[in-house]
Amino acid sequence: MVHYTTKVVMLGEGGVGKTSLIRRYVEQTFSHNYITTVGSNFLLKKVQLDKNTRMTMQLWDISGQDSFRTIRAQYYLHSHGGILVFDLTRKSTFTELNKWHTDFIKKAGKVPLLVFGNKMDLINQRETSSQEGSAIANEFDSSYFETSALNGTGVEDAFHSLAWKIVDDLNRKRRTLTYR
Repeated sequence: MVHYTTKVVMLGEGGVGKTSLIRRYVEQTFSHNYITTVGSNFLLKKVQLDKNTRMTMQLWDISGQDSFRTIRAQYYLHSHGGILVFDLTRKSTFTELNKWHTDFIKKAGKVPLLVFGNKMDLINQRETSSQEGSAIANEFDSSYFETSALNGTGVEDAFHSLAWKIVDDLNRKRRTLTYR
């Protein structure tokens, strides 16, 4: 049995649903009340990926508010993965993804990264297409998932996809160190 303990950082503008996605994944709950994340918060999720692979994910919820920009970089250090989240109903949150991506890779380096288009349940309010989401994920050498923290659509699959990408990345890095 192999057990990994990993750090995953959720990134994106305020109000895109980072906290709600983590709570949906870890606690299978959703709250309609919006409370701004002050600085950061994290929850743990223990995942049985297959019969021989377990992972404890530290899911770091980083504030999207500009007033916390100067302290965010310290949370990116030693990350094993990241999730860039935007709100499908607010185009401005999509256009800011490049900024989040650049800031993250400066401190975290090249680690597995996913892009989540959240709030897919609000189909009539959508401002960003699936094609746009896929295109920016491709630019970031990433995968794209559409999610709904409200009803859970796509959440479990997306997080599990990241978990396997992290396992593959850690194994690749270990092999590189072993053979040098």
